[in-house]
Amino acid sequence: QFLNLFRKNKKPLEYWKHQIKSKALFQRHFFNGFQGTFNELNQQILKEFTASLIKVRDFEDLPTDQNYSDITTAEIGFSENFVKRVKSKINDEYLRLCNAYEEEFQIAGTIEFKDKLLKPTGLDKDHLQFKKQYSKSHHNWQNTIHALFEDWRSELELSALQSFLQKSIDDLNSNIGDWRDKLEHNFINPIKSFLAEAQATFDDSDKKDEDIVKKITQVKYITNKQLDQGLIKKMQESLSKNTILNQMDRLEHLVGERIEKLANDYVVTKSNDFNQPLEDHELSSISNYELLSFEVKPKINDELETLKSNIFQKMGELLIKVGDIDEIVHYVLSSASNSLGSESNENQARNIIIDGFERAENTAREVEAQIQEVIENAQLELDKLSNELIQELQKLKENENVSALKIRISKAKAIHKSEALTLKAFDFLKHYFEIVKKFTLFYFQKGLELKDQLTKRFLSATIENEPNRAVSDFLNESNQVIDGLPVIYKRLYAIEPLSDMVLFEGREKEIEKLSRAYKAWTEGKYASVLITAEKWSGMTSLINYAIKNIKFNNVPLRTELKFNDPNPQVLIKSLSSLLETDLSDKQSIIEYLNSGKKRIIIFENLQKLFIREMHGQRSLVEFVDIMTATQKNVFWIGSISVYTFEYLEKSLKMSAFFSYHIPLEPLSNDEISQLIIKRNRISGFKIKFEPLEKDFNDKKYKKLDETERQQFLKERFFKDLNNFAKSNISMALMFWLLSTKKVDDQTIIIKNFKKPDLSFLSSLKNDRVFILQALIMHDGLKLQQVANVLSYSLTKSKFLLLELLEDGVLIEKEEQYMLNPIIYRNTVQLLKSRNLL
Repeated sequence: QFLNLFRKNKKPLEYWKHQIKSKALFQRHFFNGFQGTFNELNQQILKEFTASLIKVRDFEDLPTDQNYSDITTAEIGFSENFVKRVKSKINDEYLRLCNAYEEEFQIAGTIEFKDKLLKPTGLDKDHLQFKKQYSKSHHNWQNTIHALFEDWRSELELSALQSFLQKSIDDLNSNIGDWRDKLEHNFINPIKSFLAEAQATFDDSDKKDEDIVKKITQVKYITNKQLDQGLIKKMQESLSKNTILNQMDRLEHLVGERIEKLANDYVVTKSNDFNQPLEDHELSSISNYELLSFEVKPKINDELETLKSNIFQKMGELLIKVGDIDEIVHYVLSSASNSLGSESNENQARNIIIDGFERAENTAREVEAQIQEVIENAQLELDKLSNELIQELQKLKENENVSALKIRISKAKAIHKSEALTLKAFDFLKHYFEIVKKFTLFYFQKGLELKDQLTKRFLSATIENEPNRAVSDFLNESNQVIDGLPVIYKRLYAIEPLSDMVLFEGREKEIEKLSRAYKAWTEGKYASVLITAEKWSGMTSLINYAIKNIKFNNVPLRTELKFNDPNPQVLIKSLSSLLETDLSDKQSIIEYLNSGKKRIIIFENLQKLFIREMHGQRSLVEFVDIMTATQKNVFWIGSISVYTFEYLEKSLKMSAFFSYHIPLEPLSNDEISQLIIKRNRISGFKIKFEPLEKDFNDKKYKKLDETERQQFLKERFFKDLNNFAKSNISMALMFWLLSTKKVDDQTIIIKNFKKPDLSFLSSLKNDRVFILQALIMHDGLKLQQVANVLSYSLTKSKFLLLELLEDGVLIEKEEQYMLNPIIYRNTVQLLKSRNLL
């Protein structure tokens, strides 16, 4: 307007264009402007959320019998006050932003407002910065929630382990108490009653000497029948079965299995504070499994071993004291009887008996008190162990000191790793030493064989034919070693099938083959099974393990033949008894098995159906006919001695009748070691292997510490033992006992295994060797059967058997002559060297 005053041509009036960027202004206030409040509210909401999770976790930790009235559901989650505060905060912020928006809307587009505040690049940059801050905050809160979850998960697993330990030990204590009650009810009270009644028999003073003599005779008879062969014997058997020790070993096994199932790593925080977002560097991980494996589990094992050792010792003392009761009674009755035979009167005899029975009753009460003491001490120690373990696990749940836990784990792992590396280096050196040793021994053996051939050719006349003295000396020495061991310890290594599967070791391949055969049978295929192995190699134990671990749909029917008899009627009667049905012949059995429900039949000792004589395979052929005709409806499992099988394989092609032939594979040195060590763990004894004289002069041996020396001696012992036993479990157990040098209160000393020198067997005459071959092939024979198999006269067979029996080469059991287990391995080697097996 002012310039138009000086212009000829006037310009029209232009109005000022006032432009407002309302969208950008809205974004500035209602998007970017709300970011600070949004972050603040997000922090408060997540903090409240984690606080609620902590309340739930703490609520779960409360004892189940506690009153929960103090904690209501309203306290868990977002409270009404918190929601109101959040809403109020949002409303207040919204009003503030509205006012700010109106104020800047008035001045936008004028010189009073900076246009750069609404530039898209600036607004986008602010939004991007908000997203970064939010992502970081969200990630950190995710860390907090994850750490809380991991802490919760760890606590739950440790709590479950605590409950498992508590329940397992409570159950064990209950079982121990029941065992005590059973001993008291079945043995101790009847023994005390018997003694009191026997003593009361002699209280009547009006009887004459002749009546006392009759009473003594009667009481002696009753004592022998009811006390000696009855109550005392059965109580000693019950004590020597190691009921408590077996259950403690099972507890140790179950705890180890439970620890193995724990997860490896848990995330933990250094501060253990879940009320704030956590940076990545504030998170760590620890392994409860590693800590429990390296610290807690060894502690459990050590304390249980000590407890088992003490119980084992006390049980040995109890066995002796229980036997004392019987000995006191017998001694008293004999003394009284002798007293009557002399010039003493009947009152003196009566007083001897009454005093003696009182001593026997006192001994019975001492036994009762000692059993009570053993049980109470065991329960007390188990409760103490339970409390210690639960406290130890509770400390792991309180992970405020993560650094200390990690140091403990690292230290335990370092020790374990150091031991592992030492063993690995030792195994590496041993491997190459064995290669050199193998070649050296091979050529040395060749030289010995050549020497033996020359000796037999030129010096055969000088060989002794009668090994009586050598056999007797060896067997006497062996029996003395075994007799000197504690009764309970000997029972652990008894040659008998396993019933406690905790002691079972190895045989994974055989079990897998048996499972595969059963699966094939359930699918309609033929799948009969034949298990072969040496006698005492564990066939029955394998079958026991399979029955308990393979999920059979039917309860197996099981029978075991004890005597050799090729008469088919014996087989028919055995199957009739097994099926609990009167069946007269082969065809009726086949029809019965095919018409009924599906069955599983286990037939052990098939060698007993066979005798090596004319028509000696009749019963075995009948069995094969029955089996092959019923395979669709019956899953057959048979077991047979490997030497009988090898003979029948050549003559009858035995394996062709079975779909699955499962020979027991050789056990490794480690497996032989484990099955012996497992038994020893039950006893609670610590094993110490004794070095040889030459070991002390060995430079490598001198450099080893005590633990490494024991590991070296242990590996050498079990390698030599297995080389001799050839995976025959019973042989290994027997010669483990024979290798025992000394047993004290806590430790058993094992001397270096030395292969027994049974060279005297090679001097046996051929007729005696043929008897040994027949007995091994048939797993024992009666006198007439030996004569039939070898075509000897009955008189000759009798004299030869009596001679071998007197020498200790044979043993007699239920009229059957069998090879002495101690010389079984050497006899097999002798027969194989002469091509008789």
